Amino acid sequence: MKRSGARLLRAVAMLLCCMAGPLMASPSVYLVLSGDADAYLRTASTIADTLQANLPGVPTIRADVDRFEAHAPAPDDLVITIGTRAAMEVARRAEGQRLICTLLTEQSYDDLPAAEPGQRTAVFIDQPAGRQLALIRTALPEWSRVAIVHGRQSGDFIRAINAAAPALALNIRTAEVTDDQTLYSALQSVLATPSVLLAVPDAKVFNNFTIQNVLLTAYRHRAPVIGFSPAYVRAGAIMAVYSTPEQMGQQAAELATLALAGKPLPEAGYPSQFSVSINPHVARSLSIDLPDAATLEARLRRQEPRP
Repeated sequence: MKRSGARLLRAVAMLLCCMAGPLMASPSVYLVLSGDADAYLRTASTIADTLQANLPGVPTIRADVDRFEAHAPAPDDLVITIGTRAAMEVARRAEGQRLICTLLTEQSYDDLPAAEPGQRTAVFIDQPAGRQLALIRTALPEWSRVAIVHGRQSGDFIRAINAAAPALALNIRTAEVTDDQTLYSALQSVLATPSVLLAVPDAKVFNNFTIQNVLLTAYRHRAPVIGFSPAYVRAGAIMAVYSTPEQMGQQAAELATLALAGKPLPEAGYPSQFSVSINPHVARSLSIDLPDAATLEARLRRQEPRP
């Protein structure tokens, strides 16, 4: 089904490009990376490969964020940023440029300067609230309480979680980390009753300096932690749903394919493709019997809303 959908996308894009006529110059695609981290490089490679498969010969130019201005893209060129820093710099320097952002959070995207409708979009690195709760309900059917600690800027996510929870018969308990309430006291508050701890991609709360304390506190409460990346699972979370750089790059390239065929950019949204990782050692230590990752992925996909 996915392969037939991809073939249809390529056919539509090529047909639209042909209909545009020979007088239309071929726009270029600029891939602007936030750095040389492995995730950025893998995303960029997937985008370039997918674009060449969809639209053979489309000019694709890779640029470091610090040298982007030297390239001076034309007004009809398309820019794809990879990572938060690249998105911030391009949005600030290249106002009015068609822009697709990827590998950034919804929170970071919302902090960008305003853009005209149809000129900018994004594939968030965050997972939709319903998908995260569906993972909990599918993998841990005997658990009904979900605990969340968050910062002030995660309000939209908390509202989405609260809206999605009733349909899955899950009870949500949240605590905000503020100047008056530390991360530790917030964790103690939400884990006072047996709960699953859902980590959110809020850098002010969950970061390299706090991850071990969060996991240790949760473990003392016998609370399984749902992470938001495979790194979190390796560190001690019981499982996570996330999108790989290749999955993010594939979706960004599909948006670019349609944009190059003259279609306006859609509203920013969550990744359509995802993966699941589990930590069987942590599961066993908590006396939890988890399905394998492939089984969980398949079950989650069956629950996804139809486009």
